[in-house]
Amino acid sequence: MSFGGYVEENANTDIESGGWPVLKTSEFRQMRRIPSLFDESSIITALQAASLYVQGELDELLVDGEAPAFDTLKASVYKRAAYGTAHADLLPEFATQDRREAAENTAEDDFKQADRFRTQAKRDVSLLLGRSVNKVDLI
Repeated sequence: MSFGGYVEENANTDIESGGWPVLKTSEFRQMRRIPSLFDESSIITALQAASLYVQGELDELLVDGEAPAFDTLKASVYKRAAYGTAHADLLPEFATQDRREAAENTAEDDFKQADRFRTQAKRDVSLLLGRSVNKVDLI
């Protein structure tokens, strides 16, 4: 949302990151049900940060420093992890951009919802790494 109140309904920015699946702000909005009134630049920044975080978690999949070649299914899981992480990061900002009466009680729910989004993202990362989501190390 701009200061003038103009909302670009069809905004789409591709977030490319050196061989990793391309994230798209329009796809993020559609998959995560984000209304178009939320600021495109905030979403871009959150997606960039989320992609760096998820890529860092997947660094052992790098081949000679290059991103792995994901098939369609794995690319979908990568995107879900990145989109979930970005959504969790944006929840507090959404509450400040959306000042309807219904948004007043979001502060309590934001932490729980963000935790659920991050938990799912961690499951997705574990899936891509071929690990169980139940981490147990042998002593």
